[in-house]
Amino acid sequence: MANDTDFNHDQLGHILGDQLLEVPRFQRAYSWKQENVEEYLADLKAARSRGDAYFMGTAVFAKPADPKDRLQVVDGQQRLATTAVFFMAIRDLLAEYGLAKQAEETEKQYLRGYALSAQAEVERLILSPKDVPTYNLLLDGDRANADDDHLLTACYDVCLNHLREVAPTPKEVDLVNAVATQLLTRVQVLVAVASGLSEAYVIFETLNDRGADLTTADLLKNYLFSKAGAHMRYFEHSWVALESGFDKADDLVRFIRYEYATRNGAVQVRRLYRSIQTELEQPGADARKYVERLLKARDVYRALRNPDDAYWSTQDTDVRDALLAYRRFGFESSFPTLMAAFLKWTKPSASKLLVKLSKWSVRAQFDGRIGGQQSEEAFGTAAVAITTGAATNQSAVRTHLAKLIPTDSTFKAAFVAYGAVPTTRAKYVLAMLDRAAESKAGRAPRSVDWASTSYNIEHVYSNSAGKSDPDLNEIVGTIGNLAILEKKLNRDLGAKPFSAKKTNYATSDFELTKSLASESTWGRAEIEKRTRELADLAVIAWPAH
Repeated sequence: MANDTDFNHDQLGHILGDQLLEVPRFQRAYSWKQENVEEYLADLKAARSRGDAYFMGTAVFAKPADPKDRLQVVDGQQRLATTAVFFMAIRDLLAEYGLAKQAEETEKQYLRGYALSAQAEVERLILSPKDVPTYNLLLDGDRANADDDHLLTACYDVCLNHLREVAPTPKEVDLVNAVATQLLTRVQVLVAVASGLSEAYVIFETLNDRGADLTTADLLKNYLFSKAGAHMRYFEHSWVALESGFDKADDLVRFIRYEYATRNGAVQVRRLYRSIQTELEQPGADARKYVERLLKARDVYRALRNPDDAYWSTQDTDVRDALLAYRRFGFESSFPTLMAAFLKWTKPSASKLLVKLSKWSVRAQFDGRIGGQQSEEAFGTAAVAITTGAATNQSAVRTHLAKLIPTDSTFKAAFVAYGAVPTTRAKYVLAMLDRAAESKAGRAPRSVDWASTSYNIEHVYSNSAGKSDPDLNEIVGTIGNLAILEKKLNRDLGAKPFSAKKTNYATSDFELTKSLASESTWGRAEIEKRTRELADLAVIAWPAH
């Protein structure tokens, strides 16, 4: 990297005055809001009052393929654009104060420059397409026709108002000149000029290693667009389609990380961009095929997070309970394995693995084996085995996940000792245990939509009573004291004594809830006994094989 990149120290105003710059058309638009601009101007003012230099951070540029073209701005767009608009406000205030010559020199020095290739004066900074119309109007001194709702217009207004406060009348024009001089000589920037866009993105990620998901998403988008060539329109439309499926940037990055893991194993977010870049620079790699793969995988990822997705309407295996378990327990670390299966296997085979994997994951959850680096690595390894064809069935996948799946005895012990269970998870757990009880009794489990709002979680020994009894308070929220109960039967039970609740329990459709009515009393001994009984059912509800 060091041999291909020039590192230097410069002043922000000098960069604008000495270079012709361009923001790649595929980068996001100007995004600084009024408060960002005000903070920047306040910092500059404070530095002037102290007589100090002001360090603005880093700026990363990429050399163009053709030396006659402009430097590409990879990092620093917001600061450069804001500073350019600040110079526009300086120019316009100087003109307003009757200093036309100074205004003209300000424009020539910082805002427009002569380009030999064009044999004309051109703008020193070109922003992304969404910003160009407003930026050019401001550059031409035509604030009246600029879009009032555009952030660049707001930036200009803030800058001009700030200058009016600094120099309310022409008598204070020297103070305006002092602002321009500060930007030229006292606003310091660490500059990196890379040999090309790919190298520039790596530098940007290294210098700005904040673990920010949005940064990772932007880096990947910019890199892919830089590889688009003649397929730019396809890449633009495809990326818009990809982004539209996610409400938040971190969801998009999480999906991209999982898709990468289906082929390469687990990767940390902070290493994702460089890993994908390395992959796409291998001989035979095809950026377009990569985007096509992302779009296909996106449909699977979204379906895994939504039991009501249309994706599930065309397959026979009942996956709803499994998908709800994934949602309620947050089992996303296993998504690479599932995504690989749905992309490689037939949908029926992948759906059966989904159901089985949900059961293994519940076991792992109770024994504390899921959610960390160990589980991510195991699921990533299993995903790669599926993608490469090394694992073609559930048994083969299980060999890669064996260390996550506790034995029956370990699972039962962990289940008994687990502690309080959140009510949203308790509904799922108790519904599955109820089905296991029916199966153990030789009866076909009834089809009940346990996730419906028609059913609640009942604390047999009430929460309010537990607060007054330290001996029982610690086990009030454990699974042995919880029951799934029809909402109509749960009305007004509240803190009533167990003897008054038994009648309602007896009429429940759930076998495990109904069995509570056979108890004569309810206390610690009964809760612990029921927990052990439920643990026996747990190995049936979530088998290890």
